[in-house]
Amino acid sequence: MKKKQIVAAILAAVMTLSLTACGGSKTAKSGSDNSGAAGADGTTTDEITLTYWHYEDETTIGLLAEAFMKKYPNITVECKQISDMSTDLSAAAAAGTFPDVFSGTDSDTALANEYWADITEYVEKDPDMGKMMPTIKEYGIGKFDTDRWWGLPTWYQPSAVFIDRNVIEKLNLEMPRTDWTWDEMIQLIKDATVDDRTGMKYYGLGYYNRLDSLYGIAACSTAERAIKGEFGFDGNDFDLSYWAIGEQQFSDLKLAGYVAPQQNTQAMEDWSGDWGTWFGATGHVAVFSEGFWSYQNLWATEGYQDTYGLDIVPYVTPNVVDEKEHNVIANMYIGGVSSSCEHPYEAYLLLKFMGIGTDGWNARMDIYEDNSITNASGVALQHSNMPVPMTLDEGVWARYKALFPSDEDHKKYWDDYFSSITRPVPYGWYSIAGYWNFCDQYFNKIGIHDLVDNGTAKSADYAEEATEQANYYHAEAMLSYFGPTGYDVLSDEEIARYEAVTSSFGQ
Repeated sequence: MKKKQIVAAILAAVMTLSLTACGGSKTAKSGSDNSGAAGADGTTTDEITLTYWHYEDETTIGLLAEAFMKKYPNITVECKQISDMSTDLSAAAAAGTFPDVFSGTDSDTALANEYWADITEYVEKDPDMGKMMPTIKEYGIGKFDTDRWWGLPTWYQPSAVFIDRNVIEKLNLEMPRTDWTWDEMIQLIKDATVDDRTGMKYYGLGYYNRLDSLYGIAACSTAERAIKGEFGFDGNDFDLSYWAIGEQQFSDLKLAGYVAPQQNTQAMEDWSGDWGTWFGATGHVAVFSEGFWSYQNLWATEGYQDTYGLDIVPYVTPNVVDEKEHNVIANMYIGGVSSSCEHPYEAYLLLKFMGIGTDGWNARMDIYEDNSITNASGVALQHSNMPVPMTLDEGVWARYKALFPSDEDHKKYWDDYFSSITRPVPYGWYSIAGYWNFCDQYFNKIGIHDLVDNGTAKSADYAEEATEQANYYHAEAMLSYFGPTGYDVLSDEEIARYEAVTSSFGQ
């Protein structure tokens, strides 16, 4: 069974960042920026049009836009699905057709070109922000380690660990406690890898997300290092010694034969008899390091698990130490108001409604609860990359949880899982300035994953150099994006600190 492609595919690389932003203020103004009257809530009473560009399911976004327009009848919303963020935005900038609000996967492009306006005043005066998942404000997801808000999360799906209970039963193993530790997960992966030569081998792990990404967030106690991003990033600098442990552990599992083959490989054909098989449809894998979409887009669809003999339940991404508070690595698009937008306050309301806001999520639930509403492919919208709410509103969550198994045998797993994903930490390219430049120019360029996975190098050999490189690219980006030649919001002390990093690089 081939795994469905993810609509919101992650960009492979950042395009050249030499474009100029549209004209207009870098800071969103208070209230409505127009000459007309304002209503009691501060929004304009003029007839206006706002454009919203996004990466989500087109049908879902279209229905959300209709709900927003019903709430604000004088505002027309026009939506467009982005094909490639850098290409689409640069073309719009050149043509003078830049969107008022856009959500994307590549924050470096938006920041380098000053595409996003400062929306700090709106965010900090918004009472609805008090209902959001705590890491959003605690870690400043959308502030990019400045004291200003440039964007907000618009779409959230956590990375996830799943277990096939049928495999655990077939192998006479015990289901682990739901608040397990990292070592307990690794031991289960090893115990569930069974090849008795009398049938199809059982593998302990099938992965979409490499374990080193999960390890980097779960790596240590908060008292040791308050990690708020990939590669041991704590808001100031990186420490890839944490990554190196998870990277080596994962590669050792692959080399030792504990990890299932990938789809469309000779190894998969040798194992399953079918080149195109996805390991998640074999019934011979115990633990999965997957995206949330693998459940909702595939395993949760009608008849899928029965067809392939599966019983999939979610698990907490485990901590290395036995702490009950869990951060979870997440796909989390960041969206913002364009610096050229003529109606920034109304655009902020649209940004929040389409992504993080409680009102918007109640509108989403109206959409997801109705399985008669399908997209152009005939898929019910809750099975088309449905995100996870970022509001903690109890009403929204009661409705959301009702979309998932609620029988006595499965509900406990889902309840514990949902309780564990309220502290998301975005993958680096969403939230850390210069992160993808580091990956593109150093980390991926030298192919560290392949070197370690092939057993030709040890991850620890790269930890010190990679840390220096990551800190350099981050400091360079902070100076470029937020220093005097960019948004110009850094203090003298911050500029001096970042300049010290860049000037000492390579010495």
